Amino acid sequence: MSLEAILSKIEADANEEAAIIRRKALDEKEKERDKQTGEIEEKRKRDLDRIKARVQDMQKRKEYHVQREAVRQLMNARRTLMDEAIRKAVINLSSENEENYLSMIASLLNKCDIEGEVEVLISSADESRITAKFLERHSTDSKKYILSDNRHNETGGIIFRAGRISQNGTFPMIAELIHERLVIELSQIIPLEKD
Repeated sequence: MSLEAILSKIEADANEEAAIIRRKALDEKEKERDKQTGEIEEKRKRDLDRIKARVQDMQKRKEYHVQREAVRQLMNARRTLMDEAIRKAVINLSSENEENYLSMIASLLNKCDIEGEVEVLISSADESRITAKFLERHSTDSKKYILSDNRHNETGGIIFRAGRISQNGTFPMIAELIHERLVIELSQIIPLEKD
């Protein structure tokens, strides 16, 4: 074999070997690229799932807070409505006809538990209805009602006073004392939200 043939054979073998190495390298490169692409895709999917879960969690929290705020506002509106209904009821009570009004005042006088001489304060609006004679008729052996020269500023009802003791029997005070019970009763009549 001539030198030229040997060189040609070496070159051919080297080219063949280089082609094999190049193919292996390209195959390795393809495998590595596929592996990297798979890992990147898997990581991207995990990140997307994590972000999606986080967004859903935030959405649920926002919905919860929005719903709680809506319930709070509804309850406040309901409470305002009921407070207004109670306030109007107090005004209506004080506007009752004389017979009904004096019947309510008589009931308050009968429930007074102060003994002896009891001064009765009325509102200026009641001066023509609640008189000294009316109070005298409701006095008993154990208590004597006297019409006070002083007046209270509330809407209807009376205030009892004996020395340092006083009892507030004005309609706003009575409504305040039974306010929670009235709210419960009104809430059954005026349901504003679903339970």
